[in-house]
Amino acid sequence: MDSRFRGNDGNGGNGGGPLRGVRVVEMGQLIAIPFAMKLLADMGAQVIRLESTGRLESYRSDSVYRNEIHGEFWNRGANFYEQNRNKLGITLDLGRSEGLELLRRLIAVSDVFAENFTPRVIKNFGLEYSELRRIKPDIIMVSSTGYGFSGPWANFGATGPATEGASGLAYTTGYRGGPPVMAEIPYVDYTAGEHTVFAVMAALMSRLRTGQGQFIDVSQTQAAAATIPEALLDFAANGREPVRIGNADPVMAPHGCYPCAGQDRWIVIAVADDSEWQGLCRVMGRQDWAADRHFSGSLGRWRLREELDAMLAEATAPWDAHRLMAALQAAGVPAGAVLDSKDLLFDPHLRQRGFYEVVRHHPSTGMPPLPYAGRPWKLSETPAVPPEPAPLMGEHNDFVLRELLGLTADEVARLEGEGVIGYAPADPRPVQRPSLDEQVRQGRMLRYETDFPEQVSRAYPPPPES
Repeated sequence: MDSRFRGNDGNGGNGGGPLRGVRVVEMGQLIAIPFAMKLLADMGAQVIRLESTGRLESYRSDSVYRNEIHGEFWNRGANFYEQNRNKLGITLDLGRSEGLELLRRLIAVSDVFAENFTPRVIKNFGLEYSELRRIKPDIIMVSSTGYGFSGPWANFGATGPATEGASGLAYTTGYRGGPPVMAEIPYVDYTAGEHTVFAVMAALMSRLRTGQGQFIDVSQTQAAAATIPEALLDFAANGREPVRIGNADPVMAPHGCYPCAGQDRWIVIAVADDSEWQGLCRVMGRQDWAADRHFSGSLGRWRLREELDAMLAEATAPWDAHRLMAALQAAGVPAGAVLDSKDLLFDPHLRQRGFYEVVRHHPSTGMPPLPYAGRPWKLSETPAVPPEPAPLMGEHNDFVLRELLGLTADEVARLEGEGVIGYAPADPRPVQRPSLDEQVRQGRMLRYETDFPEQVSRAYPPPPES
């Protein structure tokens, strides 16, 4: 075993947390399950993440820190670190009978087994719930798939865009007269992940009462469909199809996103009643708008919403978005500056609330301490555990196999020699991204800043060495 790998007490070295004592085996990829299990790990659960050296996950090979694809690039994947903090990491070749048997032995001493592969893959491995109950009668199994574990679409491959379309979410999103518009981020994965956390906690509570485990079947498409109940109910009750309206609102006007001073700077403003309308007019210095009888009353403004949008866009353009937001909020008008990634990272409100947590990476990665987004909720008596970085590939093979499964050092060494476990991908192929200048030229990014490491380190100094 590589000597740089640290030991672990099963909670990232941190201990504590309301879920201390719960063990989870995660056979996940990308976001839907890894994100959900990350939240459980934050709360102190011992999450053991399974990987394969024969099939490198894309989050390990792409979006590598600073595009440095030399050396052990697979231990510098930015997206991998984002989704897998506070977890233990092991590698097993499930194509080998011994690797699959070790996974079954690990499940037998765990509380939850979570995966987001298609039912066909799980059935081929013999890891269905009916099989797992034979080795652990009270096991809780979570299957998060694009369309559910059963039904005619069960074995369809699923990506964020596919499920966003299948859920109806994309159909309701877009500008008037235009096509459906999908979110820039994998919205469905995160929505399904949050539902998954709720379902796992409910199953754990049920097991405390009954002693019985159960199968949790999460449909990512259905999780997203549950976020548009108004459109579903409108058709069920009235037979009406929704019309895409962009940033507009069916009742409020003005209601939209308006330009501000600077490159790609915006503010969102929503006016619900006459009081807010008068406040907006005062801040913008447009008493002529306030006195215009055509804009009197919500219905009158809504009928002239396109004219209002054009007028307001011209008026907001010279303003700094944050100054205008503060002025409008002080006048009782709901408004918010549209924050880009840099705004979010350095936002004083988020920093004061401790939303970002600085994580030290292993020295072998060459990555400095970096801030990661935390959780939007806080527990006063049982807070989240201090953050640990995502595991290096195979980092906890020795701990899991020897401490949890009782293998000897010689047995672990044999497994490594035979390729059942490993510490590096068998076929390491990083994704080669164009230079930053080329990505700007191609329109893949708006801009970049060369001194970002200094900006980040000043705002988020590294935590003390443990």
